[in-house]
Amino acid sequence: MDEQKVLLFRLPQEMIAIHLGILSRPPFSVEAMMDAGELLHRLESTAYRLLILKLPGDGLSPKDVLPVIRGAKAPCAHSILILLPPVGLLQEYRPYLEKGVNALISDSAASEDLETEIARQIQVAPRADARIMVRLKVKILDQTSSHLCQSGNLSVSGMFLVLAHKPPVGSPLSFELMLPGLRLPVAGEARVVRHASDGREKLDGIGVMFTAFKADGRTALTLYVASQLTAVKK
Repeated sequence: MDEQKVLLFRLPQEMIAIHLGILSRPPFSVEAMMDAGELLHRLESTAYRLLILKLPGDGLSPKDVLPVIRGAKAPCAHSILILLPPVGLLQEYRPYLEKGVNALISDSAASEDLETEIARQIQVAPRADARIMVRLKVKILDQTSSHLCQSGNLSVSGMFLVLAHKPPVGSPLSFELMLPGLRLPVAGEARVVRHASDGREKLDGIGVMFTAFKADGRTALTLYVASQLTAVKK
């Protein structure tokens, strides 16, 4: 998987946990900075998959950075942009959602809220509504637990799992997908990137992002998801 560069600007200390979660493993490569001059230089010279900026900060406001980010020939013209304003400025910043900002999260929000938004923004692969049985092994500290659960949806980049026991966001896990028509399961590694929000989603469980596959598992999964999406369109 190609490297995906991420830039963090003046990230609040309370949100540093995302370094240990969804952004801590390949394909992500994270740069964090505090200086406005360095930020502008990076935005003008480097293409990033994801920008997470705490604004206002170090003399910069959205009005200062949006022309640099969203210019027609700018390296970051198509980057995902998440702003972290103070809670008191959330309403004032909402118009920026129509001017090139993809999401707003309060700078005092929990790190889990930011990770959930990151997962929502980066998991753009088409998803198939697939009910597949999945074997999981989750290791938290020195404890390993096994689970048999069902997928709620499935894509080539991740899946939603119907699961009452939710490992913490950032937890690594091993999985085996029992795809129809295959003698052996598709196996690999994944990481928990979000929890279903109580009352906001139809299913209770976790969203995971695939980080590695064994053998030709990625190819087998890609073919299966494509077949399911094609069947839906017919």
